[in-house]
Amino acid sequence: MQVFNEINSRKLGKLEYNVFHGFFNNLLFILIIIFTIIVQCVLVQYGGQSVRTVPLTWQQHLICIGIGAFSLIWGVVVKLILPVRLFESIQMKEEPLNEEEQKLAYTNTFRKSFR
Repeated sequence: MQVFNEINSRKLGKLEYNVFHGFFNNLLFILIIIFTIIVQCVLVQYGGQSVRTVPLTWQQHLICIGIGAFSLIWGVVVKLILPVRLFESIQMKEEPLNEEEQKLAYTNTFRKSFR
């Protein structure tokens, strides 16, 4: 699903339904997709206990690809149902954190735990 989500994320515009338009124009994107596929296959096949996986058969890999490919269809459905203006109205707070908020921030707490 990660690979298909990367492909789906290429076109986010309102009328951009063909996520494969210009697919081979960006070599870096193609390399990232290939790298993602290789890493995921290696982790699933050989990761074992360290990544809590068991090797899959080719049939199971094909089923996973089919399930992941469904996200391409789902991406078109979402673009048809949800208007883009719905997401344009969402705004994030973009103010810097004060000192107290920085102390309470999860990332700072997380970093301190590794010192």
